[in-house]
Amino acid sequence: MTELTTSVHRSITEVKQGEWNAIVAQQSRTGSVFERYEWLLAYERGTDAVGHHVQVRKNGTLVGVHPSFVRSLPGTPVRFLGPAMPGSNGALIATDEAAVFDAIADGMAAGTGGRTIGHLLKPASPRSLRYATRLQARGYVPSVRDCQFELDIDRDWDAVAADLAQKKRRNLRKADEMGVTAAEVPVTDASIRTFARNHETHMERIGGQGTTPSFLQALLSTIGDRIKLFSAQVDGESAGQLLAVVGQERDCLYLLFPAYDADLFRYYPSEVLYRGAIQWGIDEGLTTCNYGDTHPDIDDGTYTFKSDFGGEPVATVRWERIGSRAGKLLYLLGGDRIVDRIRRPIARLVGA
Repeated sequence: MTELTTSVHRSITEVKQGEWNAIVAQQSRTGSVFERYEWLLAYERGTDAVGHHVQVRKNGTLVGVHPSFVRSLPGTPVRFLGPAMPGSNGALIATDEAAVFDAIADGMAAGTGGRTIGHLLKPASPRSLRYATRLQARGYVPSVRDCQFELDIDRDWDAVAADLAQKKRRNLRKADEMGVTAAEVPVTDASIRTFARNHETHMERIGGQGTTPSFLQALLSTIGDRIKLFSAQVDGESAGQLLAVVGQERDCLYLLFPAYDADLFRYYPSEVLYRGAIQWGIDEGLTTCNYGDTHPDIDDGTYTFKSDFGGEPVATVRWERIGSRAGKLLYLLGGDRIVDRIRRPIARLVGA
């Protein structure tokens, strides 16, 4: 007789690293680097977040996992369960999908109630669409608040360049004429600290939400061999940097965190850095370059840049469930207008 047992863990350190990663990277169809033990550990260390990580075992063997964290909603007394930021948190299943999915969902439902009003599931792969009917049956509501641009790099640079907007190719020619180059920077404690300061300054200037120095330092200690740091060089000086992470699970290079100097935009550092990172990924035999989370708005300059740089937008489908009595009451009394007042801070908090 098949017996499924479910356990919930407040820290990823409570689970076995090899077992967890085997589900994420090898046995499930939907895993990514953002759900690996090392990424979750870095997030816990860098943010002091409390986990709600679900494991499901079949006759003692691990067959399903789902990572999430308890997140406070700013300005409110309530909390939400959601992914790391940046990150994803799909239902990662090795076998007996229907039964294991239900066990994971039950484990998440048991974690909501009282001040913890609900759960956000943000799968990394569109293959998770296979769970849509079951999610809806459990009261989850789909939404699209962001997207990711993906570029096929299973080809040479000339083929990639042909798909760039004309103005991006022109900007690259201008950068070449000025002698601007992209160089890979050794990833060390010192280089990550320098990048973290530059990234923080960049995000403050544009009014965006980036990441923290503590998280970057934690990433260095847990997945330092997967971090790639690129610098745009002008006469031996840096005009900007870009931090990327290699996702071997999906043969993908993720371009995550920028750090540009506004006074040096005339050297086109963003174009040069994207080209340098893409060329590196091609040389390493990766098949996809992911430009990271982007607000899907044609008036958004970041959206336009990533589109012009050959990326194809892929909608990020989120599944939200407000499971507390208070949340359900808001649904009944206020409809979408009031529920959106809850969802907007949730979306900002988890990286919408």
